[in-house]
Amino acid sequence: MVIHNATFMMEREREGEFIDWLRGLVAGEGLFAESLRGRRVRLSAMREAGGVDYRQAEAQSVAFQVEFDSIEEARKWSREALPTVAARFEEHFGPQAMVFTSVFEEISL
Repeated sequence: MVIHNATFMMEREREGEFIDWLRGLVAGEGLFAESLRGRRVRLSAMREAGGVDYRQAEAQSVAFQVEFDSIEEARKWSREALPTVAARFEEHFGPQAMVFTSVFEEISL
């Protein structure tokens, strides 16, 4: 299994607004919502980094993760479904906003 991670960083005070915004996109219509149907998705908010509570930071990170069967599927999704959402995020939550992505492969222990 492969996990595509998109971490959205925004002003700390806008976390709730962002979560509502993303939930609307996931539940809505269009390429992004359709690309997630039948997939396992997770949303996680950072609560501590390096021993520092998130409420003491200026920025907040929220990770949106989607599971895929292969890295090729994850890359295709990242090329086709994610760019419009990332651009809309930066327009709506900027200028103090950014998105970065990473892809992880699950390894059995």
